[in-house]
Amino acid sequence: MSEFRIAPPFADQTFDSHAQWVNRASSWLTCHVDYNNTEHGDTKGWRGKHFTAMCFDSFGRPCHNGGDFRRAEEEGAFPVWWIWPDQIVDLIGKAGAA
Repeated sequence: MSEFRIAPPFADQTFDSHAQWVNRASSWLTCHVDYNNTEHGDTKGWRGKHFTAMCFDSFGRPCHNGGDFRRAEEEGAFPVWWIWPDQIVDLIGKAGAA
């Protein structure tokens, strides 16, 4: 495994350990209070399966399920970070400006 690591782009969107993911993922990955969900009018907040966070380990590999998170633990690839779909454009803009 390469030692190249990707720093989490959002400091408050990380799991520092496998145990933290087990204990917190169900609440942290189902709540995005700032997202303006246009499918449901002008209300704020996450609603529906169409809007889900995408998780990546520090080697940049996607983490879709428990096996991926276990691999991250075994290979020292924490922190695992996540990004919401509405943050992607801003993240790409930051990368292009660097």
